[in-house]
Amino acid sequence: MTALPHPERKADRRDTATLGAATVVPVERPVQKDGPYLPELTDIDQLVRAPEARRDFNVSGSGVTVAVLDTGLRSTHVDFAGRVLPGRNCTGGDPEDTTDRHGHGTSVGGIACAGRIHTGIAPNARIVPVKVLGDDGTGTFAHVRDGLDWVLGHWAQLGISVVCMPFGASDNRTSDSDLAGDEIGRLLQELTARGIACLVGSGNEYYAHGGVQGMSYPAIFRQCISVGAVYDADEGPFRYPDGAKAFSTAPDRMTPFSQRLHHKVGGPCATDIFAPGSPVTSTGVRNDTGESLQLGTSRATAVATGIVLLLQSYFLRTTGELPTVADVRRWLVRGATVVYDGDDEHDNVGHTGLTFARLGAAGSLFACAKELAIHELIAGEQS
Repeated sequence: MTALPHPERKADRRDTATLGAATVVPVERPVQKDGPYLPELTDIDQLVRAPEARRDFNVSGSGVTVAVLDTGLRSTHVDFAGRVLPGRNCTGGDPEDTTDRHGHGTSVGGIACAGRIHTGIAPNARIVPVKVLGDDGTGTFAHVRDGLDWVLGHWAQLGISVVCMPFGASDNRTSDSDLAGDEIGRLLQELTARGIACLVGSGNEYYAHGGVQGMSYPAIFRQCISVGAVYDADEGPFRYPDGAKAFSTAPDRMTPFSQRLHHKVGGPCATDIFAPGSPVTSTGVRNDTGESLQLGTSRATAVATGIVLLLQSYFLRTTGELPTVADVRRWLVRGATVVYDGDDEHDNVGHTGLTFARLGAAGSLFACAKELAIHELIAGEQS
């Protein structure tokens, strides 16, 4: 088996209320390399049909912007040339220094919207780096709170329409009912009310929690669009240091690390969507043409972020305004493929035997376009 680091292994978050003392991560450092420069999303593109969606709907993310809350960004990388807007460092030190010296944030940003050497899902979208994790890949939820607060104060000025949060705690929750008054939850709600989609990884501790359904904080908040991970190709087997093993892999098989929460258990807090999150080649930090390799629900969150950017860009071009987050969530689900948790997985974790939605770019854009056409038809008949 191929031994891989645990995807974005997380530290324990013991006290939601004590934000200043709560550790967020650390996230795993992506493998960095100079090349060869591989097509970044080959297997992912085949599964979610992103190139087809961009071609058929003539959309590439123009006019919309994602704020990536992570380790920062190598903003000089050619993959982001001309599309990086001023961000914020919330980890201390120079507030304008959002340089990524770790690699996680640059890798995530590349999957969402790289556009030169590598091609992300939405290659013309703008990106705002919000550094909430330090150069060692660790951080606190106080930094995350400050990052979200900064986005709330600057979203209109920068045109931010999506927030990508590819991290979380190592807990396993089934509800947000005990989080009333939580500061991060409040900020996520305020951003959502303004039409800003907040995407959060479901968590990477499924094996560690004994295969029990749940999601990590803050993905558990119902206002988030929570994202779990599936494999996109036959690439295994893999084994992870915490004990999780995939004896073989195939497209649309659940990864043994991805936390998951079905609506039968979690209700409105359930995992919204799944996306490819197996090893992905992406933009790297070694130099301005570097690339990286990483896996985990962070990668799935970045894929979903890119598809949301495409949806927003298409809707904006067609109507002159941005869709609501409820619209986006509905199109993601309507355009999704059904995957079964336990039908063909070959790993060492328990499975729910339930169905989940795995997103598709072409299907989601079609759902959006169809709905717009119906509204136009109704409006025409009423005029």
